[in-house]
Amino acid sequence: MVFFMLNWLKFFKGVGVLIGVVLTIPPVLSKEFSAEVGHISIDAKSGSPWLELNADIDYRLSPMAKEALQKGIALSWTIIIKVEQEGWLWNTAVEQKKLKYTVKNHALLSLFSVNDNGKEERFSSLKASLNSMSKIRNLAIIKKKYIKKNKKYQIHIKVKFEREALPIPLRPISYFDHQWALSSRWTLWQLQK
Repeated sequence: MVFFMLNWLKFFKGVGVLIGVVLTIPPVLSKEFSAEVGHISIDAKSGSPWLELNADIDYRLSPMAKEALQKGIALSWTIIIKVEQEGWLWNTAVEQKKLKYTVKNHALLSLFSVNDNGKEERFSSLKASLNSMSKIRNLAIIKKKYIKKNKKYQIHIKVKFEREALPIPLRPISYFDHQWALSSRWTLWQLQK
């Protein structure tokens, strides 16, 4: 009986170590296949109550992601934009916006479509569809009146690939295969008043 109990304890200890190793593995990130936030600018046009964001995003799809598109699987991203007021210990969120994009191949029509927050456009190539998603122009992110002169603010932007929008059999693979690491890292921009 004691021998049996010792074997079970060794088994559970081994499982615990395995779970610990898996949880400490950093998420798969690949610079080769990912989105990258490029040029960012903030415009404060006179006569407008809003600060407007302009940004360029580079979407680099892996061969596996391109193949999935060719087979009719839609790919989705969410662009998260946060405005935070810098604090002594931590930052305070002031505003947050999310933009959602989905690219889909329509093989019978030889077209790609981009669903941009509910508005759909069609393009003749994948490159043209990704180019349409890559430019954020004149996006009202926060009213000027909420920006205090004696405070510092940061804008954080991240492009998140929506793995949960993939078909169920493909989801587990997407978490461990670097070809599905299509998100960006957080990009930080200091807001100048």
